[in-house]
Amino acid sequence: MNLRERLRIVVAMWIFIGLIGGPFTLLVAAAAFTAFGPFAPHSTASVRAQFAPGEEVKVRGEDAVGLRPGEFMILTRPATVDPSAVTCEWKSRVYSTGEQESGTLEPVAVEGVEPVVTDTRSGVEYRPAMTTAGGSGWLGIDYVTCRGTGVETFAITEDKGMSSATRTSAGVVAVVFGLLITGMGFGALKLTQHWRRQPAVPAPYPHGHPGPYGHGPGPYSHNGQR
Repeated sequence: MNLRERLRIVVAMWIFIGLIGGPFTLLVAAAAFTAFGPFAPHSTASVRAQFAPGEEVKVRGEDAVGLRPGEFMILTRPATVDPSAVTCEWKSRVYSTGEQESGTLEPVAVEGVEPVVTDTRSGVEYRPAMTTAGGSGWLGIDYVTCRGTGVETFAITEDKGMSSATRTSAGVVAVVFGLLITGMGFGALKLTQHWRRQPAVPAPYPHGHPGPYGHGPGPYSHNGQR
């Protein structure tokens, strides 16, 4: 296989990628901008632990509720509780210096999650009350205590919601990438059309190789006579 044939194979692959993958990437961008499909608000949650109002729950370290590093979300039960009536305080672990930091969780509204979510394990419905995303943050928070009017049970889970800013960023990246590979696909297609329009290269000796006993013009014809 010569270099020209390999180049044609590569160009054919780019045509397929550009004309199939490009429009698909643009569909992903449309889904991100409209919060559709995989970008739609989540309707389920995986509850890590439940705790009563006023009870302190350990979210980090040994014997904690098992949250992975990252933002987390506070849920309330029943699902009719007003999230604005919920307040939560946090504490850090006791450092080697003997100090322990504390504060109030900033009540940041949850994004990318339905107003009522269902626990994937128990089927119980909860209302998302607040998240650490964009607020006080989760670094340094080892203990949490929550209270709220009408709350029977609190729950805590990892915050896997997607904010509108994140969806917009993902949509912009998908648009740029989709347009790029689509343009490369059309460019490769145009290149193949250019190759097809090129005239065939004529043979250097259309009547045969010249020579003493060739089939073309020369000192001798094919029968060896002048």
